[in-house]
Amino acid sequence: MKVTCIIGSARNNGSSAYLTQRFIDGLNGRAEVKKYCVGDMNIGFCKGCKSCYVTGVCVQNDDVKVAVEDIMSSDYVFMVAPSYWAGVPGQLKTFFDRTTPYGDTNPKRIVCPKEGAKGIAVAVRAGTREAENALILDSIEHYFGHLGIQTVKRISILQTDTLDDLLQKHGEEIEQIFLLGQSVVNT
Repeated sequence: MKVTCIIGSARNNGSSAYLTQRFIDGLNGRAEVKKYCVGDMNIGFCKGCKSCYVTGVCVQNDDVKVAVEDIMSSDYVFMVAPSYWAGVPGQLKTFFDRTTPYGDTNPKRIVCPKEGAKGIAVAVRAGTREAENALILDSIEHYFGHLGIQTVKRISILQTDTLDDLLQKHGEEIEQIFLLGQSVVNT
């Protein structure tokens, strides 16, 4: 079994990274895991040139290709994003934009997802409005949908501005994510 984890944050050491690690811990070494933090990746902005609609590949050569190839060959994709002004961080949005060559709207798409691929979406925000996390979860689910990945779980965590907030207030959600990792390898 292969699992790809995407930390959709500018930081690789905050709440999103912690939740990703708990999910990986739940896998208990029983899956091949690839992990990416979009804040650490070399990702250029989409140029809007639509060359990928002719060739099936992007004209840019950066970290996107390898990460998306891992996503497309995975049984599960775990993606977590913090809220930046009620949306996904710019780094994650740029990552989404750059995967146009792999989406179902591209007539020259050459890489399709593994059959039966499943996605898990997690949103974390400092505020208390669930509707804002719903926007993030909807964005991740929309992204998965265009890649052909079925979203099987959505988790929303509120009132988390720092890692300390997460650890002090959300033990139940942290445990839920750990157990979700366990359930993935037990199916």
